[in-house]
Amino acid sequence: MSINKLKMLGNGPYPLPIDQFFKSVDTFVNSDLCIIATKPTIDFPVKDSHTHYSYEFIIPHSPIPYLSIENKCFSANEASIFPINSGQAHGPHDRMINRSMTVLQVDNNSLNDISYSIFKKLNPCFKHGNYPVTNELKSLIELFIEEYRNNHSSRGFILKNLSIQIMEQLLKQIENNFSSLSLSSYKTDKKYIDNAIEYLRYQYDKDYSLEEAARVAHLSPFHFIRVFKEYTGKTPYEYLLLIKLNKAKELLSMHKYSITEICYMCGFNNLSNFISFFKKNIGVTPSEYRKIMSKK
Repeated sequence: MSINKLKMLGNGPYPLPIDQFFKSVDTFVNSDLCIIATKPTIDFPVKDSHTHYSYEFIIPHSPIPYLSIENKCFSANEASIFPINSGQAHGPHDRMINRSMTVLQVDNNSLNDISYSIFKKLNPCFKHGNYPVTNELKSLIELFIEEYRNNHSSRGFILKNLSIQIMEQLLKQIENNFSSLSLSSYKTDKKYIDNAIEYLRYQYDKDYSLEEAARVAHLSPFHFIRVFKEYTGKTPYEYLLLIKLNKAKELLSMHKYSITEICYMCGFNNLSNFISFFKKNIGVTPSEYRKIMSKK
């Protein structure tokens, strides 16, 4: 088991023997988040319980009628999300067969960082119950899985951004001991965000880190993503891709460089990925775009 998986899932005991468990699920993990998806179903033959330091959020794709938390039985409804707090003993309260679900295991320290950036409070405690899964949360989970499967140079950065957004959604959408606190205390300092935007504009062709961009804005990485999106409507990474795309369009119009040269001049590390990204966002390939611009 990887270090990140061990950190999320704890040392056991697990609801199933560990080898059997990992044969029954797919896992997608970074240092903040582990997404566990049954493939397609999993069996819980007996009542059992376990604990771990991470928070757990269960999204059933079929009803889970016997969910034990601290020896109390709950029901988790299909297409809802059900929270379990850090350190709470939980597991199947009775035998359940052919259950399908997606489970989010969220690192305790990471969630506390986000909690502090939002509420200036630590140790969130979620109220047990069934909550709706919003389209935004569903999309973020799907993107995390998709990016995890794409083993490219910027994967770690993208997964970090997505895990932060997922944790923010969980804290906002699921009732907890801080839900009554106002979010209005988050005010963006325009000057600092403008500094970060200038940094992105001048660093678009170089190696980029979330930590460095946040340092330019005098904010923590977690808070930086939040206020940057409030100010621009995009995450820093989305904004950076937009800068790269506009620069590529500018260079294609000049007819001075080959498409391969433009790819690397704009900070893309793979020609195939550059062409696919360009076509997805512009509607035509770089070579087709160049032909169109040459006729103007």
